[in-house]
Amino acid sequence: MTSSLIFWAFMAYSLPAWYLRYCWRSTIYRDSSWRITVDPRMGKDLYSIVSNRYFHTPAERRMAMWIRLYLAGYAGFVAAMVLR
Repeated sequence: MTSSLIFWAFMAYSLPAWYLRYCWRSTIYRDSSWRITVDPRMGKDLYSIVSNRYFHTPAERRMAMWIRLYLAGYAGFVAAMVLR
Protein backbone atom coordinates (compact mmCIF):
# COMPACT_ATOMS: atom_id res chain seq x y z
CA MET A 1 0.00 0.00 0.00
CA THR A 2 2.74 2.45 0.93
CA SER A 3 4.78 1.80 -2.21
CA SER A 4 1.78 2.33 -4.50
CA LEU A 5 0.94 5.56 -2.66
CA ILE A 6 4.50 6.80 -3.13
CA PHE A 7 4.38 5.76 -6.80
CA TRP A 8 1.17 7.69 -7.51
CA ALA A 9 2.42 10.72 -5.59
CA PHE A 10 5.58 10.57 -7.71
CA MET A 11 3.46 10.43 -10.89
CA ALA A 12 1.38 13.43 -9.79
CA TYR A 13 4.56 15.31 -8.89
CA SER A 14 5.95 14.59 -12.38
CA LEU A 15 3.10 16.28 -14.27
CA PRO A 16 4.65 19.78 -14.48
CA ALA A 17 8.07 18.41 -15.44
CA TRP A 18 7.74 19.03 -19.20
CA TYR A 19 6.74 22.67 -18.73
CA LEU A 20 9.52 23.26 -16.22
CA ARG A 21 12.03 21.60 -18.53
CA TYR A 22 10.90 23.87 -21.37
CA CYS A 23 11.32 26.99 -19.17
CA TRP A 24 14.72 25.82 -17.98
CA ARG A 25 16.13 24.94 -21.39
CA SER A 26 14.63 27.94 -23.21
CA THR A 27 16.36 30.19 -20.67
CA ILE A 28 19.70 28.40 -20.87
CA TYR A 29 19.87 28.09 -24.66
CA ARG A 30 17.96 31.36 -25.37
CA ASP A 31 15.64 29.55 -27.78
CA SER A 32 11.83 29.59 -27.60
CA SER A 33 11.20 26.72 -30.01
CA TRP A 34 9.34 23.69 -28.64
CA ARG A 35 12.15 21.49 -29.99
CA ILE A 36 14.46 22.67 -27.24
CA THR A 37 12.58 20.37 -24.85
CA VAL A 38 13.51 17.22 -26.77
CA ASP A 39 17.00 18.22 -27.90
CA PRO A 40 19.68 15.79 -26.67
CA ARG A 41 22.11 18.54 -25.59
CA MET A 42 22.88 18.24 -21.88
CA GLY A 43 26.19 20.01 -21.20
CA LYS A 44 24.80 23.41 -20.28
CA ASP A 45 21.88 21.79 -18.46
CA LEU A 46 24.10 19.91 -16.05
CA TYR A 47 26.41 22.87 -15.49
CA SER A 48 23.51 25.25 -14.87
CA ILE A 49 22.14 23.10 -12.05
CA VAL A 50 25.06 24.19 -9.86
CA SER A 51 25.74 27.67 -11.25
CA ASN A 52 23.88 30.84 -12.22
CA ARG A 53 25.99 31.53 -15.28
CA TYR A 54 23.12 31.36 -17.79
CA PHE A 55 20.54 33.21 -15.68
CA HIS A 56 20.88 36.96 -16.09
CA THR A 57 17.75 38.57 -14.62
CA PRO A 58 16.35 38.15 -11.11
CA ALA A 59 13.25 36.44 -12.57
CA GLU A 60 15.45 33.86 -14.30
CA ARG A 61 17.40 33.23 -11.11
CA ARG A 62 14.16 32.80 -9.16
CA MET A 63 12.91 30.31 -11.79
CA ALA A 64 16.22 28.43 -11.50
CA MET A 65 15.87 28.29 -7.72
CA TRP A 66 12.36 26.84 -7.97
CA ILE A 67 13.42 24.23 -10.51
CA ARG A 68 16.36 23.21 -8.30
CA LEU A 69 13.91 22.78 -5.40
CA TYR A 70 11.69 20.73 -7.71
CA LEU A 71 14.64 18.48 -8.54
CA ALA A 72 15.39 18.12 -4.84
CA GLY A 73 11.81 16.92 -4.40
CA TYR A 74 12.41 14.37 -7.15
CA ALA A 75 15.47 13.17 -5.29
CA GLY A 76 13.35 12.84 -2.15
CA PHE A 77 10.78 10.72 -3.96
CA VAL A 78 13.46 8.48 -5.42
CA ALA A 79 15.03 8.09 -1.98
CA ALA A 80 11.62 7.25 -0.50
CA MET A 81 11.04 4.61 -3.16
CA VAL A 82 14.49 3.07 -2.80
CA LEU A 83 14.73 3.18 0.99
CA ARG A 84 11.15 2.03 1.52
